[in-house]
Formats: sequence, structure tokens, C-alpha cells
Amino acid sequence: MSRPNRKLRAAVFQIRKTGQIYRGHWLHIRVGKSSSEQTLISVRKKFGNAVSRNRIRRQLRCIFTELLPDGHAGLLVLISVGDRSGNVTFQQLSHEVQTGFFCLGLLDS
Repeated sequence: MSRPNRKLRAAVFQIRKTGQIYRGHWLHIRVGKSSSEQTLISVRKKFGNAVSRNRIRRQLRCIFTELLPDGHAGLLVLISVGDRSGNVTFQQLSHEVQTGFFCLGLLDS
């Protein structure tokens, strides 16, 4: 098991406290300024088995690289997947991420 990254943990705590948030039907997206430019995806065990959790993580990573191919400079993005979003299609998920990114100012158009 790897050691916890204290700087990342502090950045996540700060963003949960003061960052911008988009609350959608299936996702919550939080964004805040940080020195660690990462996208973190959180899926609880109540979501389903490991296969379904990994599937939705792969889908979200694919959507992110499609929408933001150059990444997001100076920002930490936290994605929380809802427990009841197991039946969401890829198109619905993509539309919600795109709407969230647009509302949070990560996309221009």
C-alpha cells in the first residue's frame, strides 16, 4: 500500500471547502486552484462491483481526454460519481461532464 500524499490531501480538503462545484444528476464536479494538476475520480463501493466501478472510471477518463486534450493548468478537478448512476449511458455521462465543465469555465464554447 502506498503512502498518502499529504500535499494532495490538503489540496483536496481546500477545494472541498472553497472550490467551485457543479451538481448534476449523476456527477458532482469540484474545481479549484492547486499546484497539483490532476483529475481525481471518486466512485464509492455502493456504486456496484469492481467491474462497473472501473468501467465508469475508464469512461470518464476517455471523456476528459476528449474534452480537455491539453489538460487543465493550475487546477485540481474532483469528480464524485453518484451511487445510483449505474445505468447511465456513455452519451448521458459525456453530456453531463460537458455541461459541468462549461458551467465551471473549463470549456470555452
